[in-house]
Amino acid sequence: MREFLATRTAVLDWLRTLGQQGDVFFPQPMGENSFNFDKVRKNSLLAFEDFDAGSKDKPFRASTCVQPPGKRLSPNNEQIFRFSKNGNGEYQLTPTLDERERILAGVRPCDLKAIHLMDRVNSDGIPDAHYLSRRQNTAIIAHDCLQPCDEHCFCDATDSLHWRQGADVFLTPQPEAQLLMEALTECGEQLLSAAGFPPCDDIEKRRALAEEKRAKPFGRHFDAPLQQVIDAVSNSWESPVWDKHVERCFACGTCNLVCPTCYCFDLQDDFNIGDPDSGQRTRSWDGCMLEEFAVVAGGHNFRPQLAARQRHRIKRKLAYLPARFGDGSFCVGCGRCGHQCTVDIDIFDIANDLLAATEAKP
Repeated sequence: MREFLATRTAVLDWLRTLGQQGDVFFPQPMGENSFNFDKVRKNSLLAFEDFDAGSKDKPFRASTCVQPPGKRLSPNNEQIFRFSKNGNGEYQLTPTLDERERILAGVRPCDLKAIHLMDRVNSDGIPDAHYLSRRQNTAIIAHDCLQPCDEHCFCDATDSLHWRQGADVFLTPQPEAQLLMEALTECGEQLLSAAGFPPCDDIEKRRALAEEKRAKPFGRHFDAPLQQVIDAVSNSWESPVWDKHVERCFACGTCNLVCPTCYCFDLQDDFNIGDPDSGQRTRSWDGCMLEEFAVVAGGHNFRPQLAARQRHRIKRKLAYLPARFGDGSFCVGCGRCGHQCTVDIDIFDIANDLLAATEAKP
């Protein structure tokens, strides 16, 4: 594959051009302190951080993009199919598949890994045609991190910092307001070749420059290697830690909604008011921290305690799904849950406490 070198300004102009040709999403300001992966328009405010700037000076940060870019592949209130009754009294179903081409640009390694994990989940068993249709028509332009997003970041601790798989183009900050652009797939090569950027002939030197600039240590780290953390979470069922961290929890479900690897949903059938024999089925995001999440037919709630719901959430990220898929942690260390939580509950702290409690056992 080929490598190119261009200024940040030239790359941003290229993204604006692509945005005029189709759907391109890039982190953009949402209020004063947050960012969102929004559609690129002619007058969109786009920026890359400076190679020599510290984390506090960044124009945008991955964890302050409230919704991860992967949510664009599983949108809320998604129509699954339409239904109608024909003249014979039989219902006909018409699936709704989104096959529009799109580009997710500025995707950070943690979110790139999250998309890879969701690819695994949605391809497992009976494939989710709705997710996979969007994914197959989505190109990803990823962007490396040389400084932690903020104080909540722990992507290096979850083996997400150096993730590359799934990107079509990978951008790495360089001195003098430049970006190294590497085409990792044929799709990426087509995108970059058509842009007319100058080729890069000293690729290894450029990579080394970025690695020298990368902060060390990078963000927060667990008190033990990741596998020990996974083992501690896996072996903790009756632990006082589960009660400790829910004492201030509101069960609002924010942690579920901003997590790039939460994918639970609820289904609803809506009938057309003008024609009750037709309508649509939609699915919307759901969250295991919500009290009604585990309510089943008859009104029984098999996970009514808040501590039990939090235990389920943490074990999904650091025990159940890692054991099922063998891809390591399903928490990618983006820090969104701690960043967005009203009362500062953080999966990082919970994991460290479980680790300490396990090590303290006789």
